[in-house]
Amino acid sequence: MENNLSLKEKIIGTWRLISWVYKNEQGETVDYFGKHPTGILMYDKSGYMNAQLTQSERPLFETQAMSDGTDAERVNAFQSYVAYYGTYVEESPGVIVHFVKGSLFPNWIGSQQVRYGSVQDDRLVLRTPLMITKNGNLIFELTWQRLGEIESS
Repeated sequence: MENNLSLKEKIIGTWRLISWVYKNEQGETVDYFGKHPTGILMYDKSGYMNAQLTQSERPLFETQAMSDGTDAERVNAFQSYVAYYGTYVEESPGVIVHFVKGSLFPNWIGSQQVRYGSVQDDRLVLRTPLMITKNGNLIFELTWQRLGEIESS
């Protein structure tokens, strides 16, 4: 019966980021947030979603107050973290659209982020459409692993 489910039905749940890569113009695979990015992606059955992605081992601020960080600390914190939330639909088979309601990157607020997805066992792979960046024309591929129930101690 699992194979008869739509992608939207298959992705409901919580996912842990395994990798975030792209191929550069030389065809080499590049780890966008390093070899061991961390993150969580949540889809609920009501149509809400939340994504948090970060480089591992981010440098700490010298101070404990977010507002007291240096310009360099704040720039690094912004560049090493992606966060947004909103709603989602399966626009057509295998095509998920995130309707961004809030984002660390303000330009995404009100945008539609398209992702091409597939689920195999406990893995979700999401690909972006072609994106034009300072690193060239890229397609990002993110691999997620489904998380199970939290064990109570």
